[in-house]
Amino acid sequence: MDNYLTYPLKTMRITQSYTGTVSHLPHTTGTPKDYPIDDGGKDGGRDAIYCPCNSVKVFRVYGVGGKGVNTLFLQSAEKVDFADGTRDYFCALLTHPDDADLSALALGKTFSRGDIICHEGSDGGVGNHIHLSAGKGRVTGTGWRQNSKRKWVLTCTGGACKPEELFFLDPTFTTVKDSKDLRFRTLPTAKGGKRVFAPGVFRVSDADILNVRSGPGLLHGKLTFPLLSADAQRKILRLAGRPVDGYCRALCFTVLQVRDNWGKTPSGWVCLDYCERM
Repeated sequence: MDNYLTYPLKTMRITQSYTGTVSHLPHTTGTPKDYPIDDGGKDGGRDAIYCPCNSVKVFRVYGVGGKGVNTLFLQSAEKVDFADGTRDYFCALLTHPDDADLSALALGKTFSRGDIICHEGSDGGVGNHIHLSAGKGRVTGTGWRQNSKRKWVLTCTGGACKPEELFFLDPTFTTVKDSKDLRFRTLPTAKGGKRVFAPGVFRVSDADILNVRSGPGLLHGKLTFPLLSADAQRKILRLAGRPVDGYCRALCFTVLQVRDNWGKTPSGWVCLDYCERM
């Protein structure tokens, strides 16, 4: 099932991107690096930060009570679908929430999509905003480390990433006031009751043998076993125990391009209605 990662505020008003010279440039030019943004929400108030995927857990709470700049570390409970077409666990750090928010959060607390996690704050900063850095994989160590430019950066198994590589923009949820020229991909949505697909890794789930065709549609010819890629042939022999003319059930493959409900794979085109995203 798709588990798209969506931008976590109802109003996007980025006040400093990861190239910002106010305080963020040392994050992106040091070693290791991350790509933080500051978002001030719709105004100077304290906008909510919402759970951006099916489920996230509190990994660590830092600060509270003057012990340091308040920072919340989050880890997804399952893999998510990123805007760059990849799929992995998601992790993030949120800096500047007020004590009132973080003091109520216990380690392991779980949030579901749409739940309010915390709010913008001003702890250790100027004015209410959230400092957000995100990445792929699982949080490592304490969740951050000081880089060569003396900035504390997110640490995770898949590496910190630019936010536009991770978050989809859901225009029915988020209004964009200022993106600081960052280009976010719009969330794929269902139209007319039909699924809308994006490139990525899929698995045959609803067919014993899924036809592979020379083009996107039923009018294009079916490809036989010898015409499939060498990788697909190996997987078919392992799963089916014999050569078959198409992708067998449970076979995993990469979709490079999408046209409606058809996906282009290294072997040819398949109908994605019979597949699930990994």
